[in-house]
Amino acid sequence: MPKPYYDSGEGQIFHGDSLEVLKTMPDESVQCCITSPPYWGLRDYGIDGQLGLEKTPEEYVEKIVEIFREVRRVLRSDGTLWLNLGDSYVASGSGACHDSWGGNFSQKQDTLPRETHKSRRSNTGCLKPKDLVGIPWRVALALQADGWWLRSDIIWNKPNPMPESVTDRPTKAHEYLFLLTKSARYYYDADAIREPHQTNLPVVNKSGGGRGAIGHIDEGKDEFGSIGYHSSGRNKRTVWTIPTKPFPKAHFATFPPALIEPCILAGTPEKGCCVECGSPWERVVEKESVDVTRGEQEWRKNCPDKTGRPQQDLPGGYSPKTKTIGWQPTCNCGLRISACYENTKPVPCTVLDPFGGAMTTAITAYKHGRKFVMIELSKSYIDDIGIPRIKKATQQLKLFT
Repeated sequence: MPKPYYDSGEGQIFHGDSLEVLKTMPDESVQCCITSPPYWGLRDYGIDGQLGLEKTPEEYVEKIVEIFREVRRVLRSDGTLWLNLGDSYVASGSGACHDSWGGNFSQKQDTLPRETHKSRRSNTGCLKPKDLVGIPWRVALALQADGWWLRSDIIWNKPNPMPESVTDRPTKAHEYLFLLTKSARYYYDADAIREPHQTNLPVVNKSGGGRGAIGHIDEGKDEFGSIGYHSSGRNKRTVWTIPTKPFPKAHFATFPPALIEPCILAGTPEKGCCVECGSPWERVVEKESVDVTRGEQEWRKNCPDKTGRPQQDLPGGYSPKTKTIGWQPTCNCGLRISACYENTKPVPCTVLDPFGGAMTTAITAYKHGRKFVMIELSKSYIDDIGIPRIKKATQQLKLFT
């Protein structure tokens, strides 16, 4: 690999074209990739070879597939890719495009001028003026066809979207985040990103009367009709409501740390990975069965409905109560290094972002004890934004730890 442009000890930044830098990286050398590539037709950074200036969506998708083919090579077989992409519209009366917020390119200082944009892009046969291009799904399906497993489409719901001056369609207030993997089985820590249960069900308190509570119970039911419940919270949903966090020195599309955090926590273990082979460590979970419907049954027997008749019983059911009691390697390397793996110290997992930009992925990874590998084409982004932000974040964390 080439010498990194910046090496903080906690991670590295490489300056250059993402495809060319990725080609120099070792096979299966990172545990997780989290990134948001430049969107098609959004802005011109004034750098030769930049992604996003392709003349057609098809050319853009082809380039994306080529880059992420290299990402798949450097990603471990049990690794995950979290890909954030926004969409764009075909501008009315021309071959140019509007960005995902509906504004044209001349409205923002660092965006591509309309006349330059027209000269570099041409409309394709199926796209008409005012059409939604559908870039995210074009890319997702192309990656799936290239060998990736498409495991989830996550909606990034923005409660504070950019206003749009449109009157013939809804205002755009979401983007996509795709979870892709290179194999059917991979590392995913659901317990690390569980959400609070949302449904309160009435149960009997310890004294045997009235409405007690054992907390929030999930609204789902299993195949036997029992109420689904996990003591640590419900499984993460596919709609993530996260406000945008504009960064004044970068373009407005910088994705916020709150969008990256669940990806890091689910995609890499907090304990780390094997020092020899890079395999992730996994939770050691203790389970016990808890009857979560008995209290509801008793309450319904004693509390008639409006007709004065006792309410119908719920079917009985048991649900696991879990607690993490430790961590263990998922490979045999730790056992070969030491007679007992408890004496073997794992190393931090590595998070890759081939489009580093303002280095938000790097900062978020460092805050959660992971190493980072960033690739960025713009030297000014690295010098003026990325490195100062990383230095500030690391200094602040060291002061409070």
